[in-house]
Amino acid sequence: MIIFLGVAGSGKSTQSKLLSESLGYSYISVGELLRKISNQQIQKKMYSGDMLDDNIVIDVVEDAIKNIPVSEEVIIDGFPRTLHQAEWIVAKRDLGLIRVINIEINLPEIIQRLRARARPDDNVEAIRKRIDEYNSSINPILEEFRSNNICVCNIDGSLGPKEVHEQIKKYIIENHKVEI
Repeated sequence: MIIFLGVAGSGKSTQSKLLSESLGYSYISVGELLRKISNQQIQKKMYSGDMLDDNIVIDVVEDAIKNIPVSEEVIIDGFPRTLHQAEWIVAKRDLGLIRVINIEINLPEIIQRLRARARPDDNVEAIRKRIDEYNSSINPILEEFRSNNICVCNIDGSLGPKEVHEQIKKYIIENHKVEI
């Protein structure tokens, strides 16, 4: 299991899709799954930039993982977003080796990227709210992984997509004996 973390606009979806395609791994975008939920209250909360209840998110992830054969490697894009979600994923280590790719990027670049993609939940207020929530939650999440001997690889997301992808592939090859 490879987990991609990064604030909205960091390129985690682009990079997780690229890695999925190059390795032939299953791909789960938690954001896409959540945007497909038809509950109006959940949609309103998402578009305002608010975090969803942990149990809702965990249920969606758990359902998605159940649909992937245990023998298959999976890439999860955008999960966990809270310490409780991180604790849940650590408890699920029986799903396989967990590797974490944390894509880091500066605030001006994030805002520029998000405004360019023009999704309904990418208004300035929602962007700032998501960035603030992400920044306050990411360190405990990373610490949870590290304290459970899960390696976290920080990647510079401000580079071009090809350069970022090469960094990620290099990390996977050097640290996990995966041939690409």
